[in-house]
Amino acid sequence: MSNLKVYWSPIYEDLFCTCSPNKILLYKLDQSRGKPSQKAPVVKQISDCLWAVEQPKSIEIGMLKTVAWYPKAEPDKMLAIGLANGRVILNNFSDNNESDLINKEFVPKHTRSCIYLNWNPVDCHLLAEGLEKYRNDSCINIWNIHHKPGNEHGDRQRYSSSHSDTTGVHVPYLEIGGPSETTASFDWFKKEPRTFVTGMNARYLRIYDLRDCTRPQNQTQTKMIRGVCVDRQNDHRIASFNENHVSVWDVRNFDKPMLTFQESKAVSSIRWCPTRKGYLGILSQDSLTVKIYDILHLPQTVGSEELDQYYSERTIKVLNTQVVTSFSWHPKHDSRLLTITQQGTLRDIVVHEHIPFNWSADSHLVMAHGKILSDNSLNREESGHLDISVKMKERIIQGYGLQSDHIWHNVFAVKDEPDLFGVWRWLSYAREMLEYTRHGQRGILGKHLGIKSILRLDSEDIPGSQMTNMYWAAEFSRKLSCVRQYHSAERTKALQLCGWGADKQKPEQLDTILHELQMDGKYSVAAAMALFNLQISKAIEILSTSSSKGQESTDLSTVAMAIAGYTDERNTLWRKTCMSLLQKLEDPYLRAMFAFLTSERENYEEILTDQGGMQLSDKIAFACIYLDDDRLKEYINRLTRKVIESGNLDGLLITGLTQDGVSLISKYVDLTGDVQTAALVCVFSLPNEMSKDERVLNWIESYRELLDRWRLWHHRSKFDIIWHTSDNFRVTSQAFVSCNFCGKSIACNMPVASRARPYNSYSAGTLTSTKPKVSCCPGCRKPLPRCSLCLMHLGTPSGSALYTQKDKTTYASKMTAIDDWFMWCQSCRHGGHASHLWEWFAEHSECPVTGCYCKCSTLDHTSRLNAES
Repeated sequence: MSNLKVYWSPIYEDLFCTCSPNKILLYKLDQSRGKPSQKAPVVKQISDCLWAVEQPKSIEIGMLKTVAWYPKAEPDKMLAIGLANGRVILNNFSDNNESDLINKEFVPKHTRSCIYLNWNPVDCHLLAEGLEKYRNDSCINIWNIHHKPGNEHGDRQRYSSSHSDTTGVHVPYLEIGGPSETTASFDWFKKEPRTFVTGMNARYLRIYDLRDCTRPQNQTQTKMIRGVCVDRQNDHRIASFNENHVSVWDVRNFDKPMLTFQESKAVSSIRWCPTRKGYLGILSQDSLTVKIYDILHLPQTVGSEELDQYYSERTIKVLNTQVVTSFSWHPKHDSRLLTITQQGTLRDIVVHEHIPFNWSADSHLVMAHGKILSDNSLNREESGHLDISVKMKERIIQGYGLQSDHIWHNVFAVKDEPDLFGVWRWLSYAREMLEYTRHGQRGILGKHLGIKSILRLDSEDIPGSQMTNMYWAAEFSRKLSCVRQYHSAERTKALQLCGWGADKQKPEQLDTILHELQMDGKYSVAAAMALFNLQISKAIEILSTSSSKGQESTDLSTVAMAIAGYTDERNTLWRKTCMSLLQKLEDPYLRAMFAFLTSERENYEEILTDQGGMQLSDKIAFACIYLDDDRLKEYINRLTRKVIESGNLDGLLITGLTQDGVSLISKYVDLTGDVQTAALVCVFSLPNEMSKDERVLNWIESYRELLDRWRLWHHRSKFDIIWHTSDNFRVTSQAFVSCNFCGKSIACNMPVASRARPYNSYSAGTLTSTKPKVSCCPGCRKPLPRCSLCLMHLGTPSGSALYTQKDKTTYASKMTAIDDWFMWCQSCRHGGHASHLWEWFAEHSECPVTGCYCKCSTLDHTSRLNAES
């Protein structure tokens, strides 16, 4: 025993021993922040707050080779000690030596060195000893420590190959290995305590059973015969090594190792962690570290196929300069090991596992550490804000995105999120435009367009606009100069998309919009829209009536009085007063009104570039009225770049669902994580040229998967219906009847049944009364199964109607009545026509097939509910 060894006690959690070539020392742990005050020969600090106190009792013995703790509490602290001459001595650290096992010796037939000792974990009276090679003796002795000399008859002689008559000498309970055979390692199986695995003859791993040791129960040829050990958490898994290679085996597939690790240096020992499944510790010679392989997730299948190698490795550094000579896993504490170096330095190490965590769809953060699983739910009060996943779930529960007939009603589910109003307003106006001009639009791809597409700003042939000098409404008392406005059919559609009406020749449309804004309490917006349409008297009226309807702001009445004194002269006191008042107003629409009245030479930049100004749709509508073609194109292009960079969904009013629009949505998702709104916008914009874009499909599928994870099955189904309806999606069959022989769908291989037949008045009655009958598979022509009751071959034209182009939605027009449909039991696989089975199970519960005792009817969930009611 050239190197120091360390062994945890299998019984006491705070005891361990260290072994040198001639001495065994016992240590007890003392948890203290400082050095223990008790008097002891040696006190060693093994961790930050743990000390090892050497106990007074020690064992001094020469020719020490190996040691093994006795796995039971009685006798107290007993060890089996293997010597260089092959003897095995039982000794302990206790002062109480009343047990007859203490100082008991087991002597082999021939003197040779002991290689290993190993106690049986269940039948603790059995001790295995490995011995060096001898030409006329076995290499493995199984000792029964309760055996008494002189009792050499009975079961022992039946297994023993040695028949010594010497009294007072213990005879092995069992001897394994023929002449000149060698053994290198040994370990017992825990679940099958009468079996063990051993490495023999430098080329075999053999599994023996004590009940029949004449031959091995299983074996494999390999050089990995050293350090064999069985995983206490999985008896099918063993490990062994040779030189610098370590192999992991499955005894159910013993022909080749499941895994093989190659180390940089020769391996000296390996140990499975007894408390952690799949933790294998490896110590190499002259190494400063202990390497740990985690193979917990390795597939454990039986067979000769190749197994995927899933494992992770970790390196535990003990000390910077001292070589580790031995390590020992704690028998009860998770992932805890003790190491010793050549200088006798001890270190107690807890291997902290990587903490996996997962974020659930219900905003729960689940973390696992060892055997501890913690669930931390997101608390809105503690976090101070609502996570986007929680927000999306609350939206869908309130019906967000499920209002396909009235798109604007989806806003009611996000009434606390005004940033989303613009995109739904655009979708709603675009739907109205589509329905209004469904038969008149040509040459425009897509269902929901943007301002750029309507104005055709990306095309080479940009339609020109007509400049018109427009006068203020006649109701105003003062005579004001005219204002330049620009008109075209494209600009009129753009104004409609912005919600500013469609026809300047019909002022009642503007009145309707202004009335709706006032009903919503948006008086400043209504007044600004009236003013921008040169109806200054209407704007004054709106602002004046707002105070009478309970509006608390005094700005509206003040602005009304200020506008009433408007004059277009440049150097007046009114203009100077308004310029100073402009900086004090908080309402962006009131500021825009003053900026419009005080602007010079058609310079409206203050209105169009105000950062906290009007909504984007109102700015664009204003630009479509008052900017010429060149300035309008420049402004729209500048806005496009800005909304894409910021991920502002209101910008879809400009881009539509084009390539720029998808890029804008992508930026929005990156900033907010709101895949819900992204998917809904894409679905409500279908059909569209971007419907096949990978990003669009990814958002839709991600949202569908999110609904499934929330278990909102009905909401996901409604979303699918809206998606498929919007995209003219043809739903393919997801369940079908397949042939038992070729596996092809019977319905999808029946185009012949749906071919149009010639029709004439003479044969009309015959054709309608005669339906095609299919009794064999159209693919392989093998007969279909028979009905269990009428014994006729199953076969109807069900499903072939998928190939017809006629719209047959009524029950009478279906090709096959439900009475003739296929039905079968999911348990016994017997079935027949639906009508026949209904009649049978109305009076019976067992399968109608002779010899089948399946209770088909009772297995059906609906039938059980009916029976309980």
